[in-house]
Amino acid sequence: MSPLPIEAVLFDCDGTLADSEPMITASIIDTLAEEGFTVTPEQIREVFGVPLPEMIEILVGTISADQVERMRQRYFVHAGPRRADVQPFPGAQALLDALGDRGIPFAMVTNKIEASTAVQIAQFGWEGRFGAVVCAESVPNAKPAPDPAIEALRRMGIAAERAAFIGDTESDTACARDAGIPVIIGLTGTRSAAHLLAAGATHTVDSLDQVLPLLFGVPA
Repeated sequence: MSPLPIEAVLFDCDGTLADSEPMITASIIDTLAEEGFTVTPEQIREVFGVPLPEMIEILVGTISADQVERMRQRYFVHAGPRRADVQPFPGAQALLDALGDRGIPFAMVTNKIEASTAVQIAQFGWEGRFGAVVCAESVPNAKPAPDPAIEALRRMGIAAERAAFIGDTESDTACARDAGIPVIIGLTGTRSAAHLLAAGATHTVDSLDQVLPLLFGVPA
């Protein structure tokens, strides 16, 4: 496979680098149950990718801003004890190492809040590794808006047309597409390959081990 002209890689976090969706799902179920709402893991999976307050409103319907904020805060209470069980996806560490060895900067572009993102990065031992970390409150508009990707590229000094974006939901593909990033890799799992391609991915992979051969034409 011919290498792609890539000078930087942007990554989503949850569902892409971090195998955190079981933690998120359980914590949302517990949070909503306290307010009298019952949701299934399948319903939650369908709304992965948008910021937590939006997930809550999509799942339960119209509620007051105060109730959304109360539920958001309770989510972090439930998530806290579960966070230690979250691990990087297989291949994540090796992929970051390989990019670093090639001198390719990389960024994290996530709809997590900054505090949670910092905890996750520290837990994985990834402090100082990312050329930029852009979170939900880092920019005026979170994913699927292009703002987070544009900001990450600005911080790294990389043109959008020389970057790749790797994510697992349509929020990621839309963000990358509207930021002008030409290489958009969808990681299957949260969404199917067909769904990701329809949502704007230019390529799909089933594991992070497949990313390096795709980007640089090296053997798997």
